[in-house]
Amino acid sequence: MKKQYKLVDAWVRDAKAGDENAFELLLHTFQPLMLSMVQKYIYDPADYEDGLQEASVVLLETLSAYQAELGVVFPFYLKNRLFHHFVEQAKKNAKEKERQCTMEDQSLYAHQERLAMENSGEAREAEVKTALCLKLNQEMRELSPEQKEVLELRYYRGLSVKAIAAMKGAPVSTIEKRRKSGIQRLRKAFGIAL
Repeated sequence: MKKQYKLVDAWVRDAKAGDENAFELLLHTFQPLMLSMVQKYIYDPADYEDGLQEASVVLLETLSAYQAELGVVFPFYLKNRLFHHFVEQAKKNAKEKERQCTMEDQSLYAHQERLAMENSGEAREAEVKTALCLKLNQEMRELSPEQKEVLELRYYRGLSVKAIAAMKGAPVSTIEKRRKSGIQRLRKAFGIAL
């Protein structure tokens, strides 16, 4: 094993035994890795500090779970755990966003009846908005998983096509093709001229 990994393994062993200095050395050593993962998966710079705190918690969890005898070096194990943490967090955030839209739809539907009784223009607008949102949710479910993922990342998360391509490890042209074909299917479903 390389000398640098032996040193890291010594710090890991000491940190697992409760040595705070060893943990601080690990935290300082892996801070650039944690920051790069945060910047890769958290797109709002205002949230970087929270992301670093999450990454520090992942470091603690990784430290507890790490077993050197399995033959995986700690830096790779940590990077893998960070990757899975932030990807899972992104999936949870996307589901929460979809759930909020669905919840908004339901609350709009409840308010729709009250507004309809008032026979106002706002009731008709709310009805149209609810119907469009429900139709959009349904049509999004009809897209291929690849198209749906690209459209969600592009339009719900605000990522650029290049960022999505980098994240997925796919050519920009492939991501752009999925985006365009998904948009075309949605336009067709809504009767918008192509």
